[in-house]
Amino acid sequence: MRNRMIAAAVAFGIALAGGAAVAAPATAAPASAATSNSKAWGNFFKGRTDLTLDPAAAAALTSLGVKVKPVFAGKTGSAISFAIVGDPTDGTIEHVGGLVLQAGHTRLYLTNYTIDLNRGVLSGLVNFRQRADLFTIGAATPQGVTLALTPGAASVLNSTFGVTAFTAGLVIGYGNPVLR
Repeated sequence: MRNRMIAAAVAFGIALAGGAAVAAPATAAPASAATSNSKAWGNFFKGRTDLTLDPAAAAALTSLGVKVKPVFAGKTGSAISFAIVGDPTDGTIEHVGGLVLQAGHTRLYLTNYTIDLNRGVLSGLVNFRQRADLFTIGAATPQGVTLALTPGAASVLNSTFGVTAFTAGLVIGYGNPVLR
């Protein structure tokens, strides 16, 4: 219960900071109060990680009818930005927000990412339940470090959407953490 309350508070903070594409509740504070609150919430975050989808992976997802949308995440140019929380100096970079992949009525939520710099993996919650390794962190490129599907993530994507197109090692995109 406590974790849900914290998650709700963080999500509300992201919304106040202008980082989420969600409507403010009907009981939202006047604009002047929201502006001052967004400054306070902005100080809570330790930076952001920008995700840029690989053009070939984006085209493949589109051809399968799978749409990718941010959940409690912002946009920085063409990238999706996830707020960094926690203490990145411990070798992990923890985030709020995530993505929903949707084809028709089928949805797969991948949220609350943690980049483990020691293991070279990015894990996340699958459908808000179980943490799993989703991507391996690869070589640095001008777009950011490569994010390639793990065998487990490829299996989950294939079984969720009834396809065989996702394979371990498939580069889905590029991550670029920006600490402040």
